[in-house]
Amino acid sequence: MTEHSAKYKLSIWVLAARPKTLVASIIPVSLGTSLAFKQSEDLSFALIGMCFLFSFLVQIATNFANDYFDFLKGADEQRTLGPKRFSTHGVIAGLDLRNASYILLVFAFILGVFMMENSGASRWLLLIGIASVLSAIAYTGGPFPFAYNGLGDVFVILFFGFVAVCTTHYILITEAGHLWEPNWVVPLGVGFSINNLLVLNNYRDRNTDLMVGKKTLIVLLGQKFGISLYFFGFFTSFVLCPLIESSFVYATILFPIGIYLVWKLNKASKKKHYDFLLTCTSLSVLVYGLVIAFALTSQ
Repeated sequence: MTEHSAKYKLSIWVLAARPKTLVASIIPVSLGTSLAFKQSEDLSFALIGMCFLFSFLVQIATNFANDYFDFLKGADEQRTLGPKRFSTHGVIAGLDLRNASYILLVFAFILGVFMMENSGASRWLLLIGIASVLSAIAYTGGPFPFAYNGLGDVFVILFFGFVAVCTTHYILITEAGHLWEPNWVVPLGVGFSINNLLVLNNYRDRNTDLMVGKKTLIVLLGQKFGISLYFFGFFTSFVLCPLIESSFVYATILFPIGIYLVWKLNKASKKKHYDFLLTCTSLSVLVYGLVIAFALTSQ
């Protein structure tokens, strides 16, 4: 294998990991870390790094598995508005993506057990680790795939919001020798913020999803519901959560941006429109996370 071909293959695998979506791993762990710092400054930076690595491994494995299982179901064959899927176009063999997903999930689970044992966390955390690993596959695979049965949004809000934020907070503060003081507003806001990435993708793909029997909420409840759900995601993160937690008030500055993106989504019809919206929605998650992290650590 030449150096050129090796670099090309590596770049293809990096793209298959969907690096633009990794903000969905960075922000929840960052906010869980911020909640821990709010309680104690005596945190293990090595453990923080492992929390990020665990989150990256699970999300990349999920992305690989989604690519493979959507390929099996034919969900991407007619797609023209979304990004290229690698197994559908024969760029990477589907089985290679599936196997890579399984390997990453095994590493993630081993890492999770190591973190649990070395932090002194409850072994009930094993259930969360098992659920995270199995759900990475069950999102689009298995006998009852969440994404094909109207449960994709529940999965994202639960795992990228509550599980990622609360577990990071818990394991860090437990290792530091303090009692976990859960915060439910932060995971609620970040969960709905990240879910807007899914809402946008499902809105874009609603016609092809309908053709292959992928029953997302937008396929089941319609286009107007999709616009409303996208709006509600911004409203929950940028308005409702600051109303509940007054220290998050600066997040409301972002709400007009959310309104603008809802307006743009209502008019979107071409690939470049959805590419723009995906970039802006990802940035909104990033900026929201930075604002909330600042609010938490400056108190």
